[in-house]
Amino acid sequence: MSDNSEIITNVLLPTARVALFVRDKDMREAAASLKDDWRFARVTFDIHDGDVASATEYFRVKDSPNLLFVETEEIGDGFTDRLEVLAGSCSEHTAAVVVGPINDVYLYRQLIDMGVSDYLVCPISKTVLTDLIAKILIEKLGSPGSRLVAFVGAKGGVGTSTMAQACALSASTALNQKSIILDAAGGRSYLSVAMGTEAMTTLHEATRVASGTDQDSFKRMIVKVDDYLSVLATGAEAILDGPVASEQYEALLSKLMVTFPLVICDLSQAPTAMASAVLVRAHEIVVVTSPSLPSLRAARSFLQEIKTLRGGAEENVHLVLNQKGMSQGFEISDSDIETALKIHPEVVVPWAPKVFGAAETSGKPLTENPAAKEILGLMQKFLVQTLNIGKGDAVETDTPSSSSPKILGGILGKLKK
Repeated sequence: MSDNSEIITNVLLPTARVALFVRDKDMREAAASLKDDWRFARVTFDIHDGDVASATEYFRVKDSPNLLFVETEEIGDGFTDRLEVLAGSCSEHTAAVVVGPINDVYLYRQLIDMGVSDYLVCPISKTVLTDLIAKILIEKLGSPGSRLVAFVGAKGGVGTSTMAQACALSASTALNQKSIILDAAGGRSYLSVAMGTEAMTTLHEATRVASGTDQDSFKRMIVKVDDYLSVLATGAEAILDGPVASEQYEALLSKLMVTFPLVICDLSQAPTAMASAVLVRAHEIVVVTSPSLPSLRAARSFLQEIKTLRGGAEENVHLVLNQKGMSQGFEISDSDIETALKIHPEVVVPWAPKVFGAAETSGKPLTENPAAKEILGLMQKFLVQTLNIGKGDAVETDTPSSSSPKILGGILGKLKK
């Protein structure tokens, strides 16, 4: 598979409906297995043991899908006439793939000229079917894109890295959201150790390889933490090594966002220029503070700077109040915090020394620490209710109305004409 094909097929696909009317049992089973593939979480499948005639009858009374596969055992002179009848039962927004009995170049060219997306001949492997469905849906509906969530601390010592890690682990283990977490701290990063792995490379090397064509080397820099979460295993450079350029780091983020629907970036020790570039670009910004006076004063200034940096926009900036109760009797009250910062904390995390201490010393993910259950639960709620990430993704099944944009290019519409 080419690098470009891998990029196309290795992303979370847009909301869509795919129908198959095929006699080939292996093809039906391959399509059914895609329901468990994370990339197809937003795609619904309607699978039938049928052909062009049965599809025509079915869509006389049912809404047509975004993508339709139909099988035929006859490709004679009357076949295109039967396709025209099928087109009359479907929305012009529906893309079509024909599955035939023989490899006929003339028929293939004829169907493509008529507007059919592709012509396949059985047997069809699961890989070919997967790639074709993904390619057509993204070409016609567009990619939904990834979410970049940036965590930044009001000051040092407020647990920004731990909150970022908790967010990433909650997204993967509780929400089955394919995610990656990375750190902008260079040699000061302990992210790989906290995730139970080892630093394998440097940010300089990661950005260099990401901008090239050596995909295998780049993949080796990404280490899986669990089935859904990966970590960019940087941090192997010397602490005093200079930072990478902001534009290089942005290019690295762009490459990761092609493959990972959720990218979490820890900016707690990022160089100023790099942090500014990421904060401008991030879909969501999470500012972490503690209820102490110095931390809250820094948070108030920082929130204003972020607002200025983003052209006055206040949307998608969230406050996490961490270490609540660590200095009882000396902390600012919740009402005073909201009055001073003019923002309500989305998450209030109680002081949990068993969690924070273990995070610094154990070299194991928070999910392996029973004491972290409450914090992980708070971050899961934050992901779902505030950031709309995870299980809240609904699958739309309505067919676009005739007044909707022709987002599928009217492929069967060409047949109607």
